[in-house]
Amino acid sequence: MFFSAVLIGTLGFFQMSCEDSTNDPDPNSTTGTLKVSITDSPIDSPDVKAVFVTVTAIKVDGKTFDGFKGPKTVNLLELQNGNSLSLGDGNFNTGTFNKISLVLDYEKDQSGAAPGCYVQKADNTKQKLQLTGSTQNSIDLTTKEFLVKEGTTTDIVLDFDLRKAIKSETSGSQTTYSFVSYGELQSSIRMVERNSAGNITGKIDNYNANTMGNVVVYVYKKGTFNQATETQGQGDGKIQFKNAITSAKVDANGNFKAAFLEQGDYEVHCASYNKPTGGIFGLVALLNLTSKNSIDLSSIAVKSSTDVNLSISASTLLGL
Repeated sequence: MFFSAVLIGTLGFFQMSCEDSTNDPDPNSTTGTLKVSITDSPIDSPDVKAVFVTVTAIKVDGKTFDGFKGPKTVNLLELQNGNSLSLGDGNFNTGTFNKISLVLDYEKDQSGAAPGCYVQKADNTKQKLQLTGSTQNSIDLTTKEFLVKEGTTTDIVLDFDLRKAIKSETSGSQTTYSFVSYGELQSSIRMVERNSAGNITGKIDNYNANTMGNVVVYVYKKGTFNQATETQGQGDGKIQFKNAITSAKVDANGNFKAAFLEQGDYEVHCASYNKPTGGIFGLVALLNLTSKNSIDLSSIAVKSSTDVNLSISASTLLGL
């Protein structure tokens, strides 16, 4: 099952409690500017026209981020290929932080209409999304440490990977959708600082949808891809390519973009999917890739604020 890039940008869902405090600026403390945005990776169902989530609060290490003015209902599927949507910006006390939380409203959207989180199918019907086996609406993301410094702006992007966040069940001609388990939903959202991120862009020069099918590019940390494991469904959501950092659909001309990657070394793999039976694309095979511009596809160095452009030829399909 391939749901790929924001919900939305890496997101952590944020835990509400009567003990949570707001980030009321201390007149004796210093503040910096915090920005939070969301982006998305694609989902693998042609039956899904849009995926909406309603965010009611954002918290940083338990403190409410007052720069967020909610509730906000966001269509995550509009936020692919490096597009992102601001969830807010404002002053925040300086310091070192390592937890972001998103609070969602499953019941009502920003206008008060039901539901708050839902899949909009191709026929425009809505199907409510809620956590599997739980009504918990606050999701905590434990992130790498980030700093809010006086006189500077910290720009956070939450990448909500829909293909990891939503699971489907098909019965006959009907497909139903829900969020995965709480733990899997946590791991479907990652955080990256915009200014320290780079992108991998590219083109499969000989792409032909008639012979290659629908193709998705998966980006892994260098040396972490295991074909035997990654091509099998893992966890409650039966997620294929579960350990990919992000993914991107190849368009009709063979182009793709994997955005908001932390500085480091990566490898890319491409999978071919057939036309759907029951609303979900079926994995057919991996593509055999050849680099045409002398970049080792198993060791791609990504640096801050840069694009690495790949020119790729795809040949033999590697059976699974």
